[in-house]
Amino acid sequence: MASELDSKRTRPLVDIGVACNINQSWQWWATVMLMLLSEEKSGNIEIGQLRTVGSAVPDHNKNNIIGDSVRRSRLTDYNRQEVTKGFLSGNADWIFWMDDDTAPPLNAITGLLHSGHDFVGGAYFMTAEPYHPIAYKKMPDSGLYAPVYNYPDGALMEVDSIGFGCTLVHRSVYEKIRDAHTVYERHNGALLVIPNDMVSGKISDDYFEPYVKDGVYYEHVKAKSEDDDRQFPFYQLEHGRTEDHYFCELAAHVGIKPWLDTSVICTHYKTQATTKDDYTNHLLKEQGLA
Repeated sequence: MASELDSKRTRPLVDIGVACNINQSWQWWATVMLMLLSEEKSGNIEIGQLRTVGSAVPDHNKNNIIGDSVRRSRLTDYNRQEVTKGFLSGNADWIFWMDDDTAPPLNAITGLLHSGHDFVGGAYFMTAEPYHPIAYKKMPDSGLYAPVYNYPDGALMEVDSIGFGCTLVHRSVYEKIRDAHTVYERHNGALLVIPNDMVSGKISDDYFEPYVKDGVYYEHVKAKSEDDDRQFPFYQLEHGRTEDHYFCELAAHVGIKPWLDTSVICTHYKTQATTKDDYTNHLLKEQGLA
């Protein structure tokens, strides 16, 4: 039951989620603190909980020993799961996701909130050529994703997948995904999420090894046991793709696609800052104009 304070709240309550690494650039901290202070000063939103956990993303920049320094920490999908668990158990209306190397501009949360969409992100850019925005359209002939190029400035555009470096998601998106899917256990013990409208028949107890026939992959699954306390897998690193791709596909199953707000431009830090200028200069060079 909501508290009396919750019932009197007039501004959207936003949790901040960061599946973070052990180290961040000082430029990141400075920019993020300015952004959060600007949001508080504007009075448009109320910042709830800052939800962070240690991360070990499997790439060259973030694959570090962290935490108790005895073993590697969980991967980003697990960390996002933990942050989401805290968010859904709280009272916030929204969660604003940041990566620990992506610095949003001032009033980024307010700007995304005013987009009118329940799932929307700002633009930040790959840290290597061609420096494209981390936002993608799905190619209908292959099901693969192509980066968004030549996007309009200061615009809102629907895309099929988006990174979670500067992304605002309403609680209802998670609730709709959870309600419209069934979780099964795969033959190897991993969890598998299937839209309810794609499930028919009964689960057989007759186990068989996975196989391929006529280009179709077959695998035996079983119902998730009642004593399995693993939470709904909103994020999973699988098939060589990042966990945010996976979430976007779950959202698409309930009719929700992410939007890219190109008026919210972030800085992406690795060993040096990557900005929109890198992307623009690369395009000009490709066109022989620079």
